[in-house]
Amino acid sequence: MQRLTLTAAVTVLLTATISSALAQMPISKEKTVIHSVAYPNRVKVTRAIYHIGVQVGAIPLSEIRVKVPENAPAQIRFGQATVTDTTGKTLNANTSLSEKEVAIAFAPSIAAGETIEIDLNNVRTSDLIGRTWLFPIYGKTIGSAQEIPLGTARIQTYQ
Repeated sequence: MQRLTLTAAVTVLLTATISSALAQMPISKEKTVIHSVAYPNRVKVTRAIYHIGVQVGAIPLSEIRVKVPENAPAQIRFGQATVTDTTGKTLNANTSLSEKEVAIAFAPSIAAGETIEIDLNNVRTSDLIGRTWLFPIYGKTIGSAQEIPLGTARIQTYQ
């Protein structure tokens, strides 16, 4: 009987701990990565374009970050980043490129319901092996310093 009581107490404690941890995680179900692709998708191409589409949900976005995977097996370099809307009009954005991430800050924020297209131009990798790159995408809303996970851009390259 004591074993059953102890098991029940531990189960309730673990459930409460996990539930409270999940409740504090900022998960966005409204803002999503809708597509991602490499043009051309061959690794021998020295100036590829990684194209990522993001749909903004109910809250406007002031910043987007595309992070290089932490355990990336090869180095990756980005030449520049451009952001357009669905009509092809270039949006006013300040971009910051580093070896670990691409940060894009929007001068007027991206309105709710909008879809934006991010082009990471002149992408170069240090290896010649086809890979599946998984880039986590994060966003920030106006007046918030907390990053919200928007999804993962899956870029496939081939030999």
